[in-house]
Amino acid sequence: MDKDMDVKMQPVAKRDKAVILTNKTIMSFVGILILSMGESFLQAANLGMDPFTGVNIGFSNLLHMGLGNFQLIMNLIIFLFVVFANRKMIGIGTVLNMVLVGYEIQFFSGIYSSVFGTVHSLPLQIVNALIGLIIFTFGASMYMMAQIGVAPYDGVAPILSEWFHVRYRVVRIIQDIIFMAIAFFVGGPFGFVTIIIAFFTGPLIEFWNDNVNKKIFNKIQSYKSR
Repeated sequence: MDKDMDVKMQPVAKRDKAVILTNKTIMSFVGILILSMGESFLQAANLGMDPFTGVNIGFSNLLHMGLGNFQLIMNLIIFLFVVFANRKMIGIGTVLNMVLVGYEIQFFSGIYSSVFGTVHSLPLQIVNALIGLIIFTFGASMYMMAQIGVAPYDGVAPILSEWFHVRYRVVRIIQDIIFMAIAFFVGGPFGFVTIIIAFFTGPLIEFWNDNVNKKIFNKIQSYKSR
């Protein structure tokens, strides 16, 4: 009788796991979509972008490559480090981010330009930058909180934080500052927003984690079929 009950219960457990994984994948995908939308606002503001995208835009312009193509190459390079350091951080979310973000930024930036045109007014540039920063960090928090793999760039700070026993936000700030400097030297979009992002991305991601996305994740994780 007990064995029969175990056999009956097993498919339910597997189904629950499948539903949970599917919902996590959706959470990661939506987070990446939101993140890319935020990037398009930052690009429209023309006051600087996040350091990693700034580096990719700078190099892609120098090499006359599309942002999506070059960002994918950069992700593959950093991916090798993450695989070597902590392959547990690699998952579906990693692949989604690696492949989609660069192309989605191109896509949403094109939509933004066709709808709003070029922003010239400084107040509107600042508004776009603030909206972009909020959306970007919220999306980053959402896809990372899904815990099915992070982008290679976002995997570096947690790995180094664990290695050197330093808080995540401190390592993330240092990492962003290094890439910010590279973006500046290769002619990527650089401005005071780049500096703000370098110092506030980590803290804002922690804020969204604690106040919004952790609750979404816990609800997904506690799913049980009836």
